[in-house]
Amino acid sequence: MNVMDIKKNLFKTVISEYEFGRPRYTDGVYKAIRDFSGIDTSSRILEVGAGTGQATDLFVSHGHKLDVLEVSDEQAAYLKNKYAAHAGVRVFKNYFEDYTADQEYDLIYSATAFHWIKCENGYPKAWNMLRKGGTMAVFWNVFFDMYHSGGIFDELNEIRLKYMPNETLGLPLEKIKEKRIQQITVGGCFAQPEYVEFNDRELYDTDKFIAYQKTSSSVLMLDEAAKSRYLAEVADCVRRHGGKIEVPNTVSLYLVKK
Repeated sequence: MNVMDIKKNLFKTVISEYEFGRPRYTDGVYKAIRDFSGIDTSSRILEVGAGTGQATDLFVSHGHKLDVLEVSDEQAAYLKNKYAAHAGVRVFKNYFEDYTADQEYDLIYSATAFHWIKCENGYPKAWNMLRKGGTMAVFWNVFFDMYHSGGIFDELNEIRLKYMPNETLGLPLEKIKEKRIQQITVGGCFAQPEYVEFNDRELYDTDKFIAYQKTSSSVLMLDEAAKSRYLAEVADCVRRHGGKIEVPNTVSLYLVKK
């Protein structure tokens, strides 16, 4: 198993923290995808890397049928249980790289997950699995430590670099966009995607923020002693700032048709 696959499988150990701490996606994300793609409740839709269903919920709440992929037995079992009452949701324990389907999809989407797939493999495969005119939609939460600074964020990033000195912090959003667009268009399959951005703020108390931190792959890769010290320092920082932290939450959505 390569390093990327090891990291993909880390999240099976923090399912409850993921469900509790990760930010949800605004309904505006769903509406932008629906309006661009023209999907309706008869459309065939595939979600790649559902996590605990933060994005899945958007589509289920609007009556869509979905095929959903996750890589571990634990995550797949969680999703099957969560959507047991929704007959149109089929959960598969599989890597996207290995997944095959008997029909083409009208929409393939992935929420804060497609970066775990090598772009030179993932995007051409998605192209081949879409019907002509089908849509690829990929979107990401841009986490605070990527480009926010000032006040508590300076302290939190200082703690992060203490334990994860090789982390890249402060990458401008425009650079992230350039990187994503290059990845989407790799291999010459997809053209330049349409970009839509959503901005709001998420308020965390200490417990929820620590749960959120526990779902970071970089934190999960720490040894247990270092992880414990890191989380204790982060919790202390948030408490010293009143036990609350308001995090700017940016969702970057990329839409492109076959």
